[in-house]
Amino acid sequence: MRVLFLALLIIAGILGTVLLLQKGQARIAAETASATIDATKASEAAPKPDAAGPAPNPAPTSAEQQSFAGTSAQTIAAGGPQAEAPAAGGVSPGPAAVEAAAKPPAPAAPAFQIVARPAIVAAGILETTRGRVMVKDIVPLDPAETCGAGAKAWPCGQFATTQFRSFLRGRSVRCEIADPDWTGEVTARCSLGNQDVGAWLIENGWARAKPGSAYEEAGRTAEADKRGIFGADPRHP
Repeated sequence: MRVLFLALLIIAGILGTVLLLQKGQARIAAETASATIDATKASEAAPKPDAAGPAPNPAPTSAEQQSFAGTSAQTIAAGGPQAEAPAAGGVSPGPAAVEAAAKPPAPAAPAFQIVARPAIVAAGILETTRGRVMVKDIVPLDPAETCGAGAKAWPCGQFATTQFRSFLRGRSVRCEIADPDWTGEVTARCSLGNQDVGAWLIENGWARAKPGSAYEEAGRTAEADKRGIFGADPRHP
């Protein structure tokens, strides 16, 4: 009986030990699972970095700060551009802004006025209901002016007026007149389509170039070639 009792005690001890081991393993597994769940929740709650955004700039090292400070000092000492100085708020203007600020303002485009179907007073003088437009940089001929001498004199002023009238053929011209409400007498550069009216008169010899104007060379060429008023009477070639 004693042996049987001892055997039962030994078996009971073994079973108790096994049960204790199983309980310990279950508790360890439960604690491990709880820790894993907590770590997963914390990872999901943490803000994720924006994949499309730029990576944060690393803090500059002391060597980089010294290099930047030296470069800035050299730029200021050399009288560098004002773009090196930070603007209000600590932001320096970009190169495009500095270049735009350095450029002088573009000159205003000349204002054009249409002189509609003007009457021809003389070669280079247009007349409308508002007044007269004198073509710029030419010396127009008086319609009564004559060229040549003696028996070879001919009414060159009248011929110049007729030739100018034939050139325009009643068409409107565009003149550089700034005032849209102009009246009286104005002097302006005019054009018929792409043709400079003053250049046409000078090149064909139906007006004289004003001294110092851009037409002087063309005037000398017309005189050398004996065109228009510089030639003989066109009625008797």
